[in-house]
Amino acid sequence: MLIPSPRHAAADRELWADLEAADRAHAPRIGPKVERSLAALRLFLDGGPAYCGVSWGKDSVVVAHLCATVAPAVPLVNLRCSNRNPDCDAVCNEYRARFPDQRYIEHPIDYEGLHARNLPAGALDRETDRRWYAGIRRLNDDLGHRHILGIRAGESAGRKMRCRVWGENSPNGCAPLAWWTTADVFAYLATHSLPVHPAYAMLGGGRWGRERLRVAEIGDTHGTGGGRAEWEREYYGDVLRRLAR
Repeated sequence: MLIPSPRHAAADRELWADLEAADRAHAPRIGPKVERSLAALRLFLDGGPAYCGVSWGKDSVVVAHLCATVAPAVPLVNLRCSNRNPDCDAVCNEYRARFPDQRYIEHPIDYEGLHARNLPAGALDRETDRRWYAGIRRLNDDLGHRHILGIRAGESAGRKMRCRVWGENSPNGCAPLAWWTTADVFAYLATHSLPVHPAYAMLGGGRWGRERLRVAEIGDTHGTGGGRAEWEREYYGDVLRRLAR
């Protein structure tokens, strides 16, 4: 269920209708992967408690729902950055309204003022990374190190290597979507009518592919290639201008 946004153009809405129809057509194929993911989750949780990290992008919504299916007591945890994509809140609110029994925790990550300092790219990367990993350490101090995340082998070379070495489960981490494709993820969202971040339909009439979009932060210092910077200027220029002040 795509969350509507005034940022959507008419061409975006038309294209999304076609994409969602394709998602629903693909849905009957994903049953075996869903069962494998649920089995991996159960096995991992047999080893002790864990938390589920959510960004409110497509993968983490699916993982949150898988947890709701087999272990609703697993808390959902969001590292809420001060440059958070403003549409994440709509996804979060819709999901939590449907699954109110899942505990939800936010840990703030403060990047306030960094983008206005005009730091060189390398210096900005180092400072945001420092604050991000400090937030993860605080989170682990509170909830422990065992975590469930929506990472997939198809996202990057590093994640593919992780999945080849460990499969779904490592000693401290569960990646139930390890071998899912982007099409699988969107099919699951469609068939369960789960909330979908508005950004995935902000495709410029087909100039961008939804599989390449990252939705958790605006003005992130990593992954600005592949047209991402241009996409942010087109759809979230107001947010970028606010961050630069």
